[in-house]
Amino acid sequence: MKMSCSSPSVRQLKPELLADIARALNADGSRLLILAQPLVQHAQIYSYGLQPRSSTPIEKNRLWQNIIHQIDLPLYPYGNSPLPLAFDKVHPVHCIDRHPTLAPILTAFNTAGIQSLLILALRDRERCVGCLTLFRSATSESEARWTNEELQLAQNLACQMYLAVIEQRVEQMFRDRLYHDILTGLPNRLLLSQWLNLALAKMPPAGDFLAVIVLNLTRFKNINDSLGHRCGDRLLQLIAERLQHTFDNEAIIGRWSGDEFAMIIPAASDVTLIRKIADRAIACFDLPFVFERSFPSLKTDSLYIKVSMGIAIANSDSSDSESLLQHADTALTKAKSNGKNSYEIYADSIIYPATDRLQLENILDRAIADCKLFLHYQPQLDILTGKIIGIEALLRCQDLHGNLLSPAELIPMAEETGSIIKIGEWVIRTACQQNKIWQNLGLGHFPIAVNFSVKQLQDRNLIEKIDTILAETGLPATALEIEVTESIAIKDLDLTISILQSLREIGVKISLDDFGTGYSSLAVLKYIPLDRLKIDRSFMRELRANTIDAGIVRTIINLGHELKLNVVAEGVETVEQFECLRSINCDAVQGFLFSRPLAAPELEVAIATGSYWHQNLFHVHN
Repeated sequence: MKMSCSSPSVRQLKPELLADIARALNADGSRLLILAQPLVQHAQIYSYGLQPRSSTPIEKNRLWQNIIHQIDLPLYPYGNSPLPLAFDKVHPVHCIDRHPTLAPILTAFNTAGIQSLLILALRDRERCVGCLTLFRSATSESEARWTNEELQLAQNLACQMYLAVIEQRVEQMFRDRLYHDILTGLPNRLLLSQWLNLALAKMPPAGDFLAVIVLNLTRFKNINDSLGHRCGDRLLQLIAERLQHTFDNEAIIGRWSGDEFAMIIPAASDVTLIRKIADRAIACFDLPFVFERSFPSLKTDSLYIKVSMGIAIANSDSSDSESLLQHADTALTKAKSNGKNSYEIYADSIIYPATDRLQLENILDRAIADCKLFLHYQPQLDILTGKIIGIEALLRCQDLHGNLLSPAELIPMAEETGSIIKIGEWVIRTACQQNKIWQNLGLGHFPIAVNFSVKQLQDRNLIEKIDTILAETGLPATALEIEVTESIAIKDLDLTISILQSLREIGVKISLDDFGTGYSSLAVLKYIPLDRLKIDRSFMRELRANTIDAGIVRTIINLGHELKLNVVAEGVETVEQFECLRSINCDAVQGFLFSRPLAAPELEVAIATGSYWHQNLFHVHN
């Protein structure tokens, strides 16, 4: 029996569709689990035909939950996994009675007469939304066995169902005001990210490119400061209207952050077409934006503003949306350095050709071997006393010509080449060694914070490595702090909780970085073992008393205190921001107002001499 390869309608994810799938695969029953979305939707279960018989749904069984958990891991199981997944060719469950792993739930299957089963993840790349389970009763082992043809068909169907679930979620988000910017009515960052995930999943094996363009408004903060926020808000609305009118159905346009917009080009035949679209986007800012009503602070009825743009291009070989967005941000940083009304394109095939990939990996390996990797350190200060309560270690690297690579360039490169594990281990060891030196010098006892990537969290030997480093350096575990960003933490919540809990058990401190920019927030924060919450620097840009940002930051601080967490604001650059944070009871601050990231000797001098970070701002000095 043949079935269509097109995505099923989102409204077909019901028993009718499951019945068709069961018949196509000669199964007697099927069961579909759609995993929950934090803050948005509970888990959903659909079933057809023959089902396991137990007093409670099989999804409540601990063993079954473990199977589902492994399905939801970012990386597929290894070939020797005991779990019965379709992509695990070593252990297909042809006969349940002979599969020892399933012994704790064998009764539920035997009672129903189920002899074999097949579990398929609904996933693409690193994202999983659920699983499809097929049940088969048979009188002989040959009838129970799943053929290679059936396995291939099942996997194709699972892929189409994955797309259907993602499409359903994106459609719902487009209808939901929670996912739209209140000021401009455009899709917000969360909705754009979800749409980008869907677009990447649906890219054909070969053919069109997909592009992400991030537009940053030049000196927009100055407009807000000099002309007032009402004028700035109206300018954002005019920009949104012009971009929508210019590109109509060519692109998805959204509000990315306070002074940034984003465009997603879903289907471009070549890079030349993407450049033409970028040129038209730049041209949108050649003409002034005309205000239809007067603003007392604006002496004319129009205003010019310039823009910088970063562009990232994906094809079917590209990785996940997070990497693509990092590339766009890297390109944006380069565009800003070029001057106003310019753009830069970042694409694997353009910046790092395939022939240079080995050379790039060699650069990173040599940087480690030749000590061209180094750390700078930025203090975190108690907001009342100015006392150091922690120091963040920040990675820096020189290329073979002595040029300094920014973290926005270095980290994606390291992730892409697989060097991040080796570099991450070097950072932890170096930071621990340095903190031990400071302790021996009598400069204080405070934790040193190290940032973690998602690949480091997935390292099976992570806990053992950290334990070894602490033992070799002699640094107490309580003097090491691991920082994970909110987006990384929520990517695989179960894995994150497990790893961080293990780190906490050996005494390591845990902080959640960039809090407030993701979608985990209130729903899952209480489950993550934490010591400290770091408010994302984006909230600092327009932080003043009696503003919306101040209200949001106050809410985050109160939430952290309710959970007995120390709250740190990063990216503090002005006295006004500092005073606002102190007035709403933030615990600690970090930023250029107090100290830029310093080399270890510079920081030692600053601490030893006491000549540092605006001492007059604090009530009690070190």
